[in-house]
Amino acid sequence: MNILISYNWMKEYLETDLSPEEFAKRTTASGNSVEVIDRVAERFAQMVVGDVLEVKTHPNADKLRVAVVDIGAKQVEIVCGGENLSEGQKVVVALPGARVRWHGEGDLIELQETKIRGVESYGMICASAEVGFEKLPAGEKDIWDISVITNAQAGTPIAEALDLDDVIFDIEVTSNRPDCKSVIGQAREGAAVTQDRFTWKATKLKRVEWDAGFSVEVQESSLCPRYTAVVIDGVVVGPSPWWLQKRLLLAGHRPINNLVDITNYILHEYGQPLHTFDADTLEGQKIVVRRALKGETFEALDKKTYELTDEMLVIADAKKPVAVAGVMGGLSTGTTQATTRVVIECAAFDSVSVRRTARALNLYSDSQLLFEKGLSTQALKPALARAVELIKEVAGGEVVSKVFDECAQEYQPLVLPFDDKAANRLMGIELPKKEQIAILKRLGFTIQKNQVAVPYWRDHDIEASVDFVEEIARVYGYDQFPSQLPSGQLPQAFSNPSLVWERRVKHLLASAGLSESYSYSFVSESQLEKYGIDIQTAVKLRNPLNSEQEYMRTSLVPSLLTSIEANQARLPQADIFELAPVYLAQTSAIPKQSLSLVIGSYGTDGEALFVRAKGILERFFRQTGIREYLLERGTDGTRWHAGRSAVITVLGKQVGVIGQVSRRVEQAFGIDVVTVLIDLDFEALLSIFTLGKSYKPLPLFPSVKRDLAFLVQERSEWESISQAVHQSSELLEVFELFDVYRGQGIEEGKKSLAIHLSFRSSERTLEAIEVDAEINKIRQVLEETFGAIMRS
Repeated sequence: MNILISYNWMKEYLETDLSPEEFAKRTTASGNSVEVIDRVAERFAQMVVGDVLEVKTHPNADKLRVAVVDIGAKQVEIVCGGENLSEGQKVVVALPGARVRWHGEGDLIELQETKIRGVESYGMICASAEVGFEKLPAGEKDIWDISVITNAQAGTPIAEALDLDDVIFDIEVTSNRPDCKSVIGQAREGAAVTQDRFTWKATKLKRVEWDAGFSVEVQESSLCPRYTAVVIDGVVVGPSPWWLQKRLLLAGHRPINNLVDITNYILHEYGQPLHTFDADTLEGQKIVVRRALKGETFEALDKKTYELTDEMLVIADAKKPVAVAGVMGGLSTGTTQATTRVVIECAAFDSVSVRRTARALNLYSDSQLLFEKGLSTQALKPALARAVELIKEVAGGEVVSKVFDECAQEYQPLVLPFDDKAANRLMGIELPKKEQIAILKRLGFTIQKNQVAVPYWRDHDIEASVDFVEEIARVYGYDQFPSQLPSGQLPQAFSNPSLVWERRVKHLLASAGLSESYSYSFVSESQLEKYGIDIQTAVKLRNPLNSEQEYMRTSLVPSLLTSIEANQARLPQADIFELAPVYLAQTSAIPKQSLSLVIGSYGTDGEALFVRAKGILERFFRQTGIREYLLERGTDGTRWHAGRSAVITVLGKQVGVIGQVSRRVEQAFGIDVVTVLIDLDFEALLSIFTLGKSYKPLPLFPSVKRDLAFLVQERSEWESISQAVHQSSELLEVFELFDVYRGQGIEEGKKSLAIHLSFRSSERTLEAIEVDAEINKIRQVLEETFGAIMRS
């Protein structure tokens, strides 16, 4: 999480004379990392206030006009296309050398004196978007008339005229510190680090006893531990004053109207979300915090309608939901120009409930992001009081009701024991107890004897006494810790066989020219069904990121086929693999995680791809020490090609499948290429993998080599032929296929196989007559068993 913090705004609560650079250096060293320092005034260099004295038609263009503008030192002519340009306006004039964003889009460009359609133009009259304020209304179209903002004289630098001499810090806030996602939180942290004075004091509301005919009821206190609200009457909705708009713009917010702007202002200043309801639109003049009814619908401020479930918390009036708790308000009860009576809501909601609801609805907001991190119930009253103070100042009106405060239970701060000696042991330094306590106090902790009370703004972050040590160390400064090389005996590295073989196999497959694929462990219901996997066997997530990632995958094949479909147009032929866990559902336990390996070759020639995949498999087994394996029939005909697939068996155990994916599966995944896969149970192979080598002495006698060619039926399988031939001859050492031919001269339905044969005896040199006898036996087996026809 990042937040944009105005140094001027922060210094309203922090008395410091540090330069922005020095402050950023210190707060970054304490773990509150400042990533960017933006000097706002520098954005507006060479920009001044201009008074439009006269507007003339352009002699050569119908849609352009020529403005005579007083820029202080002189009067200049500027060609302008703004439709709302008129005499008497105060405008932002970007002089030559200024950097602007043309029409509010693209990169910054530097202006130069130029002629536009034949007329000299000295600079540019800017829209708000062109000087970086694109979030202002009509920021991209109209000339920015600043006469309602400033009465500065012509020629005054814009940074001075609009009070933009500020520094913005872009600060990274860790997710466990939502208290730092605010100006006050950053000021508090800054005071702890710099030892400057933190001056913030909570605003207090004047006590009112009457309920103004309004009521608040919390039915789900476990999901809404505290809900506060107040009614204000007599407000006037309109644009916010410039000081308020400016602060929101520099913080990254879009000004809308004074009421909405104040809620965003409090969000940024206090880190506490609020919401404003038009009180006259609330049915029954009541607020009910309840669970949504199943099937209930809700139109949000984004003008979209959402269907709710009974697991979601809503803010409702007497009849309908008017907000999704902690996520977004409703369109029908939002404030408008006609609003005069409002209800200001300030509440604390369960972080898990908000997160699940936002994910389920795919509905997100700045408020929801903060509620997800966990906010304290004690932060509500100060934020609500500050909001009321600002509304009375900016929008008028009076508080006409008591502060409704529905709290589930009395707040009890977390109190933990503290041991300064243990803290020093953990830090490895000797820091006096007095200094440790001083640091904790600057951070807002209260200490009595050896007990430390956690401040409310840290009650979701500090969980144990050991957390105090981190707080002390980071504020004291890790840079002050002495640098010392570790001594003693180096620890022995722990070798996990699974990780070792996982890395080794990935390396050997990559070395063979395959590309590794990485995919999510989550798949959709559609992916599982396309591959024929029963979704009942898969683990379904309760809060998936989206509908395409609802299930934990039980096989890597759907993921790889999805990757092939996505890449086939750009890369029509490739060899890829993925080695990753799959997750198998268990009745009464967490899913079983098991490593799986899938290898894929895809292209146009199914037979060539199958032979290539088989070669990859043979290399894989050879390099992992597996020597005894079989490829046998028995694959699932719905997933695999009937003639180009086999079950892989190692030491009598089925460990996978190799084969061409069936056309039905290819079409289901939208694959246009031929795909051959090897799907292996990597977990089952781990105990068989070995790097051990066996020694085989060199033969004492030479081999005798012959070649043989013969015709067999197209459906004849090589594995069956090889096994039968090896069984027929004890002297046969090598029976190797080196060519398969179909075509001219070969009968339809047959194929010609060409074989290398090698014979050897371990006792003597073979004579020709012995080799001829062995070849005759082989011919006989081929002819009788496979109907082979020998070729000369």
